[in-house]
Amino acid sequence: MAVMDFNRYKEINDQRLNYREMEDATVVSNYRNVGCGDGYRIYLKIDENRKVTDASYTTTGCGFGIVALAMATEIAKGKTIEELKNVTTEDVEKQFEFPERRKNYPESAVAALQQAIHDYETGAGVPKERRITAAKAKEILSQNGSLKGEDLSSIILEKEDLHGVDFSGANLNNAFLTNCNFAGANFEGARLRGAFLNGADLTGANFKGADLRWAKLAGAKIEGADFTDAVYDIGTRVDQKQIHIFSSMKKEGKDIYMEKHEAG
Repeated sequence: MAVMDFNRYKEINDQRLNYREMEDATVVSNYRNVGCGDGYRIYLKIDENRKVTDASYTTTGCGFGIVALAMATEIAKGKTIEELKNVTTEDVEKQFEFPERRKNYPESAVAALQQAIHDYETGAGVPKERRITAAKAKEILSQNGSLKGEDLSSIILEKEDLHGVDFSGANLNNAFLTNCNFAGANFEGARLRGAFLNGADLTGANFKGADLRWAKLAGAKIEGADFTDAVYDIGTRVDQKQIHIFSSMKKEGKDIYMEKHEAG
């Protein structure tokens, strides 16, 4: 049985090795671990010889996910796309050996890397014109006083204070919104399909008519929040004590959380 190196595990998590948004990435790829619901985002910078000159990631997942993605992106650096197609979970575990009960993490990290390669070769992934940063969103908010109707798809707004902000009608599909303060915010009619709101403060927020299919709200504070006619599906994740919100929501079918035309 594998014995995990706890000191190295802590070091990788403390340093957040390769954990960052990459503004000049050639491809930005989203991957969802449907087993636990965690979101992974892989950034690859690729030169004219199809060689990866830089690689990074972001994730809503736990420490094991961080280590697995850190190792996968380390492996990616300096390799060609053709070489990366042959990367396996065993290659990741040569860098860091995972306990038996955590072998799914290197498997998911490799799957996310392969998805990024596929997105690069097919021209998929998050289009450059839709790679809006937190800084850009704050600039729009400062100028307009709200983020109403804005296209914020796949944005990363972790641990931000955005209480009372108007996001009504905005596109927040696949957004990373973990641990933010959205107390009193207005998300009426917003698209939050596949978004991560886990750990967020949603106290008194308005989600009337919002699309929350496959959204993750685990650990969120929802006291006083209004979910009337918001849409959910089998992928919408909430804590057991929160399931009462479904009584005021509308359930949709069993379609996968992200339609093909929304893959970016």
